[in-house]
Amino acid sequence: PVRAALAEWLTWMRPQLITSWENYQQMRFLMWPEYERAGLPEALLFGILAKESNGRVHAVSRAGAAGPMQFMPATGARFGLGWRDGFDTRYDPQLAARASVQYFNERFAELGNDLEFAVAAYNGGEGRALRLKRAAGDKSFWDPSVYGQLPPETRDYVPYVLAAAWLFLHPEDYGLEFPEVAGAATVLRLQQPASIYQLSICLGGPREGYFRALRNLNPRYEPHGAIAAGTELRVPVAVPPVYLAHCVTGPRAELAARLVAAQKQASAIASAAPAAGPAARSYRVRSGDTLSSISRRHGCGGADALARANGLRTPYVIRAGQS
Repeated sequence: PVRAALAEWLTWMRPQLITSWENYQQMRFLMWPEYERAGLPEALLFGILAKESNGRVHAVSRAGAAGPMQFMPATGARFGLGWRDGFDTRYDPQLAARASVQYFNERFAELGNDLEFAVAAYNGGEGRALRLKRAAGDKSFWDPSVYGQLPPETRDYVPYVLAAAWLFLHPEDYGLEFPEVAGAATVLRLQQPASIYQLSICLGGPREGYFRALRNLNPRYEPHGAIAAGTELRVPVAVPPVYLAHCVTGPRAELAARLVAAQKQASAIASAAPAAGPAARSYRVRSGDTLSSISRRHGCGGADALARANGLRTPYVIRAGQS
């Protein structure tokens, strides 16, 4: 199974692997020290990151797992992740790495340091992994009588993680060339208000530009929201001189501001509400609620309209207690 996963990472999934590498290198200074202090291998960190999120800090699954390490709300809460001052810390790369270290150390302790079962627990649930481990006795994780009892998703997940970890360690054996990435970061103090979108436009840059790096290094900020002057942002070391040259004054700074303003105008036109309508009111989410069920009970015009009114993005994850 691991060889089969290697073949897929090296063919049609190769762009995802390279993107994961690039994103990880920009966040490495935040994530790797957490694993290093715990004595856990960096290859494991990369394998999980590549399979879970491709190194996109704001990734959210259909099931509600979120962040670079894709913690579900309840599991994240067990390891210190959750809503703090209006921010879901599952999106914080350093805190997510720290929580995953705690999770793996807990799994290794109860699973006899068995790597495959620990990775299976990360995807398929710790209770199931522990029951399988105990029932397996002296049998290998890969024994058909053991491996075959895993859910199909987990049977795929474990080989993918291990294969990505192996390629992280031995790219040259497979003719794989990971690109050089300047992973060092510094702090930039904004001289005037700007959004991450606006900064990404005026900074320009090669290939994919700086949008993903700015998002990953500053997860607390929404991409379209204006960030106040004087705010300090984490940025790649190449950014400050480009910012001073093109984002404070000049043609590119003006162009970026115009393009972002056009985005806001288009969004306002698309989401404009009828002139006359019911007054807004508040509702506190209960366990089991969905946007659709809330909308039906209160006549809100559908889940999409309710999401727009509350600034929610797909996949519209809501939680009990939310207003």
